[in-house]
Amino acid sequence: MAYIKQNSKSVNGTMKYYNYSLVSTHFGIPKFSLQTTDKRIANRFKHKVNELEKQSKFYPDAMDWTYEVYKVCGREDLLPDYNTLIPTISEGFKELIDTKQMYGTITSQSTIDCYLLASRLMIEILNDLKVNQIVKSHKVKIESYLHRHYDNKNTINIRSRNIMQFLTWCVDMEYINKLPFKIPQIKVEHRTKTWIKPEVFNTILDAIDDDKPEYKAYCEVAYHTGLRLREIGVYPNDKQYRGLFHSLRRVQTNGVKYYQIKVKGKNGKVEKIILPDELKPAYDKMISVRHHPCTYSKKFKDACIKVGQPHLRFHDIRHSFCQNQSLGTTDALLLQLKMRHSSLSTTQNYLNDTQLKWTKQVESLKVIA
Repeated sequence: MAYIKQNSKSVNGTMKYYNYSLVSTHFGIPKFSLQTTDKRIANRFKHKVNELEKQSKFYPDAMDWTYEVYKVCGREDLLPDYNTLIPTISEGFKELIDTKQMYGTITSQSTIDCYLLASRLMIEILNDLKVNQIVKSHKVKIESYLHRHYDNKNTINIRSRNIMQFLTWCVDMEYINKLPFKIPQIKVEHRTKTWIKPEVFNTILDAIDDDKPEYKAYCEVAYHTGLRLREIGVYPNDKQYRGLFHSLRRVQTNGVKYYQIKVKGKNGKVEKIILPDELKPAYDKMISVRHHPCTYSKKFKDACIKVGQPHLRFHDIRHSFCQNQSLGTTDALLLQLKMRHSSLSTTQNYLNDTQLKWTKQVESLKVIA
């Protein structure tokens, strides 16, 4: 049963008495002020609460009884504002990223960047709403925005997938009761033409503007070393683009001197790659002028379109390095090492161009330590 007690405090040895408080162990309420110094009024509140206790024993699920206690006592102001506990889109994405980092679900900066891009996209379309205010009608706005601003189907799929992952997480956190909508993935045809043959590659290089020779150098070095887009021309002290870093030095092994590129690639892995001596002039030209990775990627794409190869992209240069290497070996494991792939299946996917007629050497690999 509920009971009342008078708030008191000793001030310089003298007891001061204030408002009455009500305690209800049945409802798990340790104490809250009734804002009255009149004991008769306090008792009336106590009797109302005791009546609620009796009703709650017979009908425990009929209503929110704790809310009713505060209501009959005129203290609704003490109830938590549950709406303030619901995060906005920006707050929700931040909490999602922090949670996934804490549990080690995501570790790479690129994954975090994808979530941040999805967050900015949703805020631009919907403003920074509370997540429980996202409704079914917003689906059309998001899909329309994606198709209007992105030409690449894979990019659209990535953005929509991150948005759906965020909304699913909001359901798991009970910020929303159910998914307001679902954005399906666009069916993308499997690419089978990624091999840029040497003669085709030279044609593409000729189509790149002569007034910017460093663009040709970027492509040429990548074609003969297999360096990734963000591993080219970005250095350890350059944090602007959060790229993957490399450095060049002259080394000697068994009396043979050669150039060695030391690469800090994906996931911080450090690997060593040989740079053929004949590529040194192109390398020097490449590092003479620094460009954003997207710049020389776009220049390469423009040249591909110009020579009638619109399906090619800069990453196909890395594919072509692997495919060119496969012409001289049937050892898939050797190719995996040269490509610095963490799994053999990734290397096999690089060799799916039908022009190669590559036969899978190993379907599955188990390493026993």
